[in-house]
Amino acid sequence: MNSTNNQLLANAADTILESAKILQKGPAMGKEAMDNFTRFSASIHSFQVYTFMDPAYENLVALSDFKEAVFKYEAHYVKLRNTIDEKMDQKAAKADFEELEKSLVTLKNALNVG
Repeated sequence: MNSTNNQLLANAADTILESAKILQKGPAMGKEAMDNFTRFSASIHSFQVYTFMDPAYENLVALSDFKEAVFKYEAHYVKLRNTIDEKMDQKAAKADFEELEKSLVTLKNALNVG
């Protein structure tokens, strides 16, 4: 794993967390919520692309844990992909958001980036 790839991956992970913060604090339903989820989904996709840059990433436990935390958090909002008029439960998502934050710190430590 080289430091440039690690930094790119960490930056993409930061973008996921920033998008998650917007989902967590933004509107729980409606067009803006749907738009926020679309940006969150795009961030996930970009991150996943970066995970293919280095075969060593496949064996990085912190990366697998971060992906799992993303998946758990995303599950709270996935209905926004197709539904504009259903309210998302941001309180229920809070614990998974906090876990996502923790797993990002662990991932960055494993990648040796700040």
